[in-house]
Amino acid sequence: MSRLDIKGKILVCCPGSAVTGGPELMHQLVNELRKLNHEAYICYFPFERKHDCPDDYKEYNAPQMRFSDEEGDLIILPEIATCFVMKIQQARVAIWWLSVDNYFRGCGENWVKDSFAKVKTLFRDRLPLICLRKCLHFTQSAYARNFLSSAFIPSMMLTDYLNLIHLNAKDGSIYLKKNIIVYNPKKGVLKTKALIATNPNVDFVPVQGMTRDEVSTLLSTAKIYIDFGHHPGKDRLPREAAMAGCCIVTGIQGSARNDEDVPILSVYKLDDGCIHGGGFRSLVVSIFNDFELHSANFKEYRAKIRNEPTAFRHQLGDIFGKR
Repeated sequence: MSRLDIKGKILVCCPGSAVTGGPELMHQLVNELRKLNHEAYICYFPFERKHDCPDDYKEYNAPQMRFSDEEGDLIILPEIATCFVMKIQQARVAIWWLSVDNYFRGCGENWVKDSFAKVKTLFRDRLPLICLRKCLHFTQSAYARNFLSSAFIPSMMLTDYLNLIHLNAKDGSIYLKKNIIVYNPKKGVLKTKALIATNPNVDFVPVQGMTRDEVSTLLSTAKIYIDFGHHPGKDRLPREAAMAGCCIVTGIQGSARNDEDVPILSVYKLDDGCIHGGGFRSLVVSIFNDFELHSANFKEYRAKIRNEPTAFRHQLGDIFGKR
């Protein structure tokens, strides 16, 4: 891979007032680029509005700049904002694929609705892939890389890392762990509701309406985190749960299907037959009863997550170099 020769500014475009994994990653990117002496800025959209940096991201050195299109600059857009490509005439453009499914606005729950969403998306605020071939492409996950590769679009891996609150989380004593299953109520909703209904004696706790510290505390007390969603990228919550000492149980959709993005043993990746049959219940009982044994199976996964900041900085060095 040849290093990019960026002579001007680097504008990382980010949805304003959004406090989720993607926007945090964009602030992390600006922060790390500035450590390499690049003139990098966060640029909130909609561009015509005034936006303040969310409190959660003020820990990052990510100064804000208004959008501009100037020769020599690089403008990095998330995949949800490809509509801006047509507005950029002078600067180079890179698309950062933090998600694949969200590019199409699909929810991953209903094939008919998802197919309609994909068609509707390409007529509204996303550009079809054929219009993005001249852009640079960065991918946060192997899932996204493979998606682009299937369309004959080359890309460069630019992954991410967890916030230090979660990265340095204390997984706690196994003796303090409770027979609790934590889940994200926004992911895999139908499957999770079905599991809750068919397992009334199991304590399921949703992650919602919580601060980072509260999420970390909840995860540190639980034995299992489940995610049967569509895994549109290398999702953060499963990694946060792993660092808090949870055993991770997923479906096999999206990035969870491959062992590069979600490198856990196949016994913890359940297809629909296992989810709706007795496989899920049997696995949960086994983890609850022999948690120490199961927890040890996630040692390598946690080590990889712990190394993600170093890997991310190496990727930045390879792609952008130091000024």
